[in-house]
Amino acid sequence: MNNFLQRTITGLFFVIAIVAGLWWHPLAYMTIFAIVIMLGMYEFIRMIEGLDAKVRVLWALTIGLFLYLSSFFIFYAGLQPRWLVVMVPLVGGVFLTELYLKNKNSLLNIATTLIVPLYVALPFAFLHHLAFFQGDYGYEILLGFFLLIWGNDSGAYLVGSLIGRRKLFPSVSPAKSWEGAIGGFLFAAGISVFNFYLMGTLGLIDWLVIGALVSVLGTYGDLIESMLKRSVNIKDSGCVLPGHGGVLDRFDAVFFSAPAVSCYLLFC
Repeated sequence: MNNFLQRTITGLFFVIAIVAGLWWHPLAYMTIFAIVIMLGMYEFIRMIEGLDAKVRVLWALTIGLFLYLSSFFIFYAGLQPRWLVVMVPLVGGVFLTELYLKNKNSLLNIATTLIVPLYVALPFAFLHHLAFFQGDYGYEILLGFFLLIWGNDSGAYLVGSLIGRRKLFPSVSPAKSWEGAIGGFLFAAGISVFNFYLMGTLGLIDWLVIGALVSVLGTYGDLIESMLKRSVNIKDSGCVLPGHGGVLDRFDAVFFSAPAVSCYLLFC
């Protein structure tokens, strides 16, 4: 199958699943991204296997899932934030495990175990702020955020494929071009205007700023994930999404843009 057609079909089903989950119910939104996080952490752990390190899988998955779910229920069900103190013994457990296993690579094992939830799960916890920005659950800002990500990705891909000449970061991602990055930025700007008129909720300037953050930091997220994959000599993080690679390949734009957008809404 032509790669673009395969990418389009997979992307269509992917978008429908995400949009339906956001629109249907907050628990559906939570469940979909909990699955995304678990798959993403598993992919990242598989990537780390290329290093001389042993990720403590149970600890990594438990910390990541707890971080994501506890922050969700703080917003959704009024869970007291003090429950986040449970993170202390969870992180401590990683260190104690290495102490008793007496592994020669303890420092590397601890570092790689902790970076899995921090890199994959923590950014998705910031999405809860977007979902509950108005107090009660609302899908509008979340949906607008993902429309910006998809628009930036699609614009960069289409423009870069058609007229891309100047390499953006050839040492990390030879296929990406400045033309594609600018195309993605312009697509994101257009979708920002669309979000303002369709979603409401935020002002036009807010949507334009969010669009710029998503475009720039989403591109950096893509480049950083490419750098990580190159460091372990793999092309895709996985194969769960035909034409798109793995979950990390599809959501790499979230990792830096979601915290930035959350901070913008919190402080601006």
